[in-house]
Amino acid sequence: MTADTFRFFREDLCNRCGNCFAACPYLELPQEKAKQEINNLIEQGVSLALEVCNTCHTCDAACPNGADPYELVLERWSVRNEKGLPATARLVMPSEPCNIWSSLKAIMPPDELALLGAWDDFSPCEEICLTGFYTSAVPYILKAKVLEGLPKLVGSEALFGCAGDIYKTGRFDMVEQIARRLERLFSEMGIKKVICSMSAEGMVLSEILPRRFGAKFNFEVEALDVWLLRRLQDEKIALTRDLGMTVTVHDNCLSKMQEGRLQEVNREIIRRTGCRIVEPRHARERALCCGFGAAAARFRIMDIISSGYRRLKELEDTGADAAVIYCPACLFILSLIKEFAGSTMPFYHPVELVEMAAGGEPLRRHERRAWDMAALISNHLLKYAAFPSYRRPFQPAYIPPELTPLPDLPAGDRRRTRALAALYHSLLVQNKAVRSLVSLTFKRAAAAYDAKRRRRLGLRDHSVTGTAPDGVVGPVNGTGESDRV
Repeated sequence: MTADTFRFFREDLCNRCGNCFAACPYLELPQEKAKQEINNLIEQGVSLALEVCNTCHTCDAACPNGADPYELVLERWSVRNEKGLPATARLVMPSEPCNIWSSLKAIMPPDELALLGAWDDFSPCEEICLTGFYTSAVPYILKAKVLEGLPKLVGSEALFGCAGDIYKTGRFDMVEQIARRLERLFSEMGIKKVICSMSAEGMVLSEILPRRFGAKFNFEVEALDVWLLRRLQDEKIALTRDLGMTVTVHDNCLSKMQEGRLQEVNREIIRRTGCRIVEPRHARERALCCGFGAAAARFRIMDIISSGYRRLKELEDTGADAAVIYCPACLFILSLIKEFAGSTMPFYHPVELVEMAAGGEPLRRHERRAWDMAALISNHLLKYAAFPSYRRPFQPAYIPPELTPLPDLPAGDRRRTRALAALYHSLLVQNKAVRSLVSLTFKRAAAAYDAKRRRRLGLRDHSVTGTAPDGVVGPVNGTGESDRV
């Protein structure tokens, strides 16, 4: 790839000022070094950014000219990944038998399996709530009574998360295939409006696929966050009590698009439940990744662990009573990190806060789902260690425009995943001594890996203490004293 053949990066708008990499919370480069790195990435296709990028979108938010430097990283990864994806990418590919969703279904309780079965309905309908890739990993959230006004719930891993994860790998050929599948499906259904339970997928449908891949969708896209706030503003949801908590907020990667509108939407929802907001050191357009996006560079699980642990420590260092995480993917990844680190900070989805403020009791299964995730990741690691063929890079299967059956979880993987889940949920693991040992080992391993990696790359140590530089907090009373969105 030469400098004049970029597909998405706007080199004509880039003045190589380095603001993108100076703002990056992972590179944290001085301005002159940042200028050198962006120049190297454009001209030579090499940069530290290709090794440390967490796909957090801060560089795009920081670019003064809208040149889309994050897409430059993706285009360089695209070349790297043409020959195949690393083995760990199998976890996020529904066309691979041992993906997250198939594995979780082997250990989900019956009520959640019933939800997933009901959602897998693509019969004609003008308005739907798209349940989303990772909402399917935490489906109990959508059982909240405050969501009873939603339209028909529809979703399946066969939609590949609307290509959000795959876009992060730079495999644009697969994104094109998924876009064609979505065009065909939504057209056949006669969809006029899609409410996305996962706002990140809403951004993919409304921004990335139409703008970058020419997807033609004849429907309106709205995030569940916006729908929920409007219901609160119109008093269709009656809040009967103030929760009175101090909370911190984790912003997901794609919330940085559209000038961060969804970030303020969620803060307004939180304020209306009577919670006070204290921001972490990296917030809003500078927010750190939950850790999941850290895998995009090399698909190493230790990158997820070290990056996620750094984010957890920032949330804890605010001194907040709890953290609010409005992306389902971030919620289950950070829940996994929290459990292994032995953190006692509660996590809430905004829907859960509203349910509580409305006098209800949400189904809170985040901790249990975290250990379920640990079981399926452990099965992946066992296969990686035992079967050399599983370690090799693989070419994902072609995704045709029509919906096709996905592979079943192999019987051996089902047995191992169930056995591991039973072990992790048992008193053999869920006791104070073992949990303390797990926590100590996890924290030391994460810190050592991160420090060694940063030394190897020549990056300075980062500090994760303190709150946001401007000390931003939300009002204690969330019933309308702040400006509405």
